Amino acid sequence: MFDIVNKVIIMSKYYILLPDDTEADTDYSTNVLGESSFKSFWAESGFDILNIIVNKYPDIIEHIIIKDEKNKKYEVMEFIEKISKLEIIKN
Repeated sequence: MFDIVNKVIIMSKYYILLPDDTEADTDYSTNVLGESSFKSFWAESGFDILNIIVNKYPDIIEHIIIKDEKNKKYEVMEFIEKISKLEIIKN
């Protein structure tokens, strides 16, 4: 028998905001980094954009805002460290 009462599933959705973006831009698929759940990070379009910025335009990293659905903000490297412990799956 499987006991689901004591199991807690934590899911979080993450967004990227570039220098000219507003909070309303989180509605666009290009601003969605992905969602973490079940020890996996399900990457979306915004994750590809973040990879390009980190690898080709590192000078603008300090101007990027990453936030989750609860409005908690992360530095880019803090976010990368957080998801590095997860299996990254591209949607």
